[in-house]
Amino acid sequence: VWAVEAEDHYLRLHTSKGQDLILMRLADAVAELDGLEGLQVHRSWWVARDAIVEAHRSDGRATLTLKDGVQVPVSRTYARALRERGWI
Repeated sequence: VWAVEAEDHYLRLHTSKGQDLILMRLADAVAELDGLEGLQVHRSWWVARDAIVEAHRSDGRATLTLKDGVQVPVSRTYARALRERGWI
């Protein structure tokens, strides 16, 4: 699992084999992913550390680029934790 993205009542799983939708709450999915090196980076995104190929800032906002080219926003709420871990 590279990333989990909330879409309404569903989650889009971004994996090495593609994407899939499942019916689950993001909080429950994050709890299930405990043990993988990853963080919630936005209210609707959880990202695995190994999936990040680039992190950049533009207009005061941070964005992560994943292995599959997906751009993930980083909210100010979660940016501090990412900076403390050296992810951005």
